Amino acid sequence: MPEWKIPLYKIYTDDEDLNLVTKIIKRGNRWAIGPEVEQFENAIKNYVGCDYCLTLNSGTSALHASLLAYELGKGAEIIVPSFTFISTVNSVLFVDAIPTFAEIEETNLGLDPELIQARISSITKAIIPMDCGGLPCKIFE
Repeated sequence: MPEWKIPLYKIYTDDEDLNLVTKIIKRGNRWAIGPEVEQFENAIKNYVGCDYCLTLNSGTSALHASLLAYELGKGAEIIVPSFTFISTVNSVLFVDAIPTFAEIEETNLGLDPELIQARISSITKAIIPMDCGGLPCKIFE
């Protein structure tokens, strides 16, 4: 396998992690709904001190579920970054909303807060800011 010129991530793992993942794979099914998921949700719930915790299998599912939870759908315009993973836009399309692209900043690759203003219209219902490569976007500006 060739080395990446610019590595995007490094996986940190140990033998215990590999053994647990191997055990789940060997089970043959229920990877995303097995008992480990409920244990993890309960651990998060207890740590945070809340009544509910819902984990999902991917960021795509999480974005889709968020848009559904806020009842965003047909005819709603949702501003997304021009540089993002395809799931950002697909999640908007999954709920029959309209993705509107806004440009990003060169320094952190997140939505440019000043350029978002020009993209907001009377049908804009949400903005999905996405962090990129571990660089946080400027959501408080």
